Amino acid sequence: MLRGTVAPIVFLYAAWPFGLNAQVQDLRTFNFNVGGGLSVPLNPTARYVGVNGNATTGVGANLSKHNSVEGDFLWIGLPPNRSLARPIYTPNVSVNLFGLTGEYRFHIDGIGESPFGFYLLAGGGWYYRYTSIARRFVVPRFTVCQPIYNWWGFACSADGYVSSADSGSHGSSAGGANGGVGFTIRFAHTRWKFFAESRYHYVWSSYVPTTFAPVTFGLRYN
Repeated sequence: MLRGTVAPIVFLYAAWPFGLNAQVQDLRTFNFNVGGGLSVPLNPTARYVGVNGNATTGVGANLSKHNSVEGDFLWIGLPPNRSLARPIYTPNVSVNLFGLTGEYRFHIDGIGESPFGFYLLAGGGWYYRYTSIARRFVVPRFTVCQPIYNWWGFACSADGYVSSADSGSHGSSAGGANGGVGFTIRFAHTRWKFFAESRYHYVWSSYVPTTFAPVTFGLRYN
């Protein structure tokens, strides 16, 4: 009776390290990141919006010691830095950009024996820019159309005037590309790292391209 009970326990005890090792190996193929920081608009976007925050998170797979792929979700705030002509009512404007992108990342996690590393990454994906005007915004008749009106979602007629009298919200989606560089500091005896990263994003938005360079700080696991 006792012999029949001990045998399975001994077997499980012997097999447990192998199962744990398999789980560790699985984790080594997985990468994760989360962070936030500031987003700096670049021309032509900088003509219409100012500096604001950003947030990002992503997951992916490690292909080898120095090569990884990841999918990222990001949010960028795009606050207006100028008004629309001479409005009858002052609008309360909110602009947000969301992105789903895929990236290839080349990384060196430790320079020599130090905890300092760096990485390069590049990719692209889908971006959605959403403009919301909280208050009814009236554009005077025969207002000459300019790129900023298209930026905020107003339509322009064939004769060159703003064709819509007011606007509440508008969304547009487009493809885009990005690339950048990051620096890491590895926490001792773990696969976690603190990172500081800057990327350049170019989105082929209608009428006015969306261009910005977020500076992000956060944590990476890989």
